[in-house]
Amino acid sequence: MASDIDKFVHDQLSVWPAVAAKYRALKSTATRTLPCGGLLVTLQSNPGRLPIFDHGCPLCEENYLKKQYTLPFEGRKGRKYNILVNRAPIFPNHLVITRDQHVPQTIWHRFPDMLDLAAALENYVVFYNSPNSGTSVPGHAHFQACPKGYMPLERAAERILRSIASGTPVEEAEFICSTRDAQLFHFKRFNRGIFLLRAQTSKSMAKQFYRLLDCLNLVAEETEPRFNALTWCSEGEYRAVVMLRGASRPSCFGKGGPSITPGTADMAGFVVVPEVEDYPRITETVLREIYDEVTLSEADEKRLLWRLVRTQPRIEVGVLSAPRLRFEIISDGAGPQTVSYREGKIDYNGALYDELVFEAVTISTLFAEPSFIIYGEEGAHRYAGTLKFIVAGGKVQAVNLLGAEDWLLSVVSLYPPEEQRPQAIAIRAWLYTQLERRKVTRRPVLGPELCCTPQLVTWTEHRPARETVPDSLPAHPHFDVCADEHCQRYIGLTDRADSAARAAVDETWGKLE
Repeated sequence: MASDIDKFVHDQLSVWPAVAAKYRALKSTATRTLPCGGLLVTLQSNPGRLPIFDHGCPLCEENYLKKQYTLPFEGRKGRKYNILVNRAPIFPNHLVITRDQHVPQTIWHRFPDMLDLAAALENYVVFYNSPNSGTSVPGHAHFQACPKGYMPLERAAERILRSIASGTPVEEAEFICSTRDAQLFHFKRFNRGIFLLRAQTSKSMAKQFYRLLDCLNLVAEETEPRFNALTWCSEGEYRAVVMLRGASRPSCFGKGGPSITPGTADMAGFVVVPEVEDYPRITETVLREIYDEVTLSEADEKRLLWRLVRTQPRIEVGVLSAPRLRFEIISDGAGPQTVSYREGKIDYNGALYDELVFEAVTISTLFAEPSFIIYGEEGAHRYAGTLKFIVAGGKVQAVNLLGAEDWLLSVVSLYPPEEQRPQAIAIRAWLYTQLERRKVTRRPVLGPELCCTPQLVTWTEHRPARETVPDSLPAHPHFDVCADEHCQRYIGLTDRADSAARAAVDETWGKLE
């Protein structure tokens, strides 16, 4: 596709004189540089960037202008996009990649499409503005793209990630965590809340990206965190920069100060100044003040970094026992399945197993998403983490393996809001006592990909030496706690786990007193 883009842009501009004039003007537009946080920021005086929308949504096909060409692009799961030449360019060959339907701007489920675009447009960087972070059309989902090398932060990130890929230490970026073949780094210069990502596969990159967003605080009444992102492919891997936001625009906007609403380019060190009179007024001090207001606060950055690296023990919860159980692995699309007790083993699709495991990643340094469903007499319940079936007492026993804090979220959500914080601490302390009694070796809540293919294993109970057995033996030999009032009532992921319950667990994470 990369070779088609140049021809596409040339053909489009050859029949669209008004927009072609804007692209020609970019060659002579005024620019200058200012140092800021260890980066040399470019300022561009660009009156052509002022809105030129004629009527309706400019990204909807029915509102395209007569001379506007489109180039199709197909994303994941049948999502279709139109590639357009940007009517108000910042860069040469500035593109807009818009959904063919009028759907809201959101990155959920669409980041893999963004990565596919970066792979298809090998000489381009693809970027995204979240709804309250510089996008001018939040009602219509879209990305943008431009040739590589124009944004100072992009150039710095490419240099750093190239060094990291070659094994050369880099002081400017601190390693935070990894998800399979994806790595996340905290960029320690320029502005707060800047993260660099690299991965061999788009799947791992997407998981690491969404994990970063999951650990952010969501502003009330907004559909996704405030951020800007850009991604590209280089040296056989996916690379990205994510810039986390505070305010959507600086307080000086509309109050006599520069009329700048920072988007991805601005946050990446290429500041576009649409009003001619604002251009000479921007100094290093003014630029620093603008960035300080629109980037992630120091407190929020500290909280985010803690969430990204904190851990939780993996626990085993006995959730349901019966001669026959129905369940569903959410990601595999196979629908409800059945396991039953037969001849002292687990019957699954006609084969007999001693133990059946449907492994899932439960990275959740914040909180995990559902990975499977169990259908019982009380209805269908969703659960995070791994699903394991064992034989116990002549029945099939379903066991949920998940993080202690993820389990705790469900448990405390059943209490009144005013009791949730103290209960989170008290129940966590009680749980750790149960874990000590079982003396089972714990591992971090990380694992292989969710897989619908069961693993055939034989259950082996590890009992501690007699002299180390606590005064009180564990109540359940095959798991840490049960899901009934006997231990703590646990019904998986529920709508009752609202923001109050999440805050109660998040703010007391790991505390026992």
